[in-house]
Amino acid sequence: MGQTQTHFLPPWVPSTEVEKASEADYRKAILQISHSASNFVTLHEDPEFCFDWAEFRPFAEVAYRTDKQLFKILPRLVPRRVSEEEFWRNYFSHVFAVKQQFERAAASGTSAAPAASDSEPVAARSTSSCNPSISYPEKFHLAVHYASEGPPLPNLSDADRILLQALHQQASIGQCNKPRPGMWDTAEEKAKYEAWKKLGNMSCQEAMHLYVQAIEVFNENWMEWDGLRIGVPAAMNGSATAQTAAARRTAIDAMREFRLRIADVPVGDLELVREECELLRVALDARGGGS
Repeated sequence: MGQTQTHFLPPWVPSTEVEKASEADYRKAILQISHSASNFVTLHEDPEFCFDWAEFRPFAEVAYRTDKQLFKILPRLVPRRVSEEEFWRNYFSHVFAVKQQFERAAASGTSAAPAASDSEPVAARSTSSCNPSISYPEKFHLAVHYASEGPPLPNLSDADRILLQALHQQASIGQCNKPRPGMWDTAEEKAKYEAWKKLGNMSCQEAMHLYVQAIEVFNENWMEWDGLRIGVPAAMNGSATAQTAAARRTAIDAMREFRLRIADVPVGDLELVREECELLRVALDARGGGS
């Protein structure tokens, strides 16, 4: 990492004159890495990158303590998807790629700010190639559409599928409101309940982000699927037609699922359900849907 002091700094703190000259851009590029889960399960190949876990560990520890994204994503990937050493090896390979890019830019006299290229880390490439104008919750709805209608996710285990479903429920409904499965319920129903229950009071927004990150773990290029391409150019022109359609489908699916599971709603919550249903009826009437 080019640092020999005993006081270790996180990788987004500039350590060379080139990095210090473009500190804001450099810091942004490094912090962007932890916003894509795929950067922790894929190695950025570079023959000049050498990784010694003992040497990098102090930097990993300080980064983990000070980057909220790293703090959130590590326990969700380690050890189920990768080992801790692999997690940090992959992360620092992308850090190294950003550092190299700034050095090359300075040597060529061009802008030091990262630009999309084949040598760029996955997180930076996806920002430019996957349409940065798509924000949440639209991106979440697109990911749900991809997961339900797109090609099968590679290497998706039953546990992964259950976790995705739990995140979808948390994002769409909120905290788990189902009663604990009984003795005669299937093992899968019990696993689904536990997965959703463990999310606790996680916000819908965080669940949306984690759902998208989980999709990226299995396919970092999911937004290139043909089924979403119609919506991407529209979003780039300021139109959200495709994303709105995906959001509408997700909302209708959530209402349908809730209706089918109404018997599982605790008695104490029924009054709240009735109030929401009445508000929905009023909204529908306002749109001209009343009889």
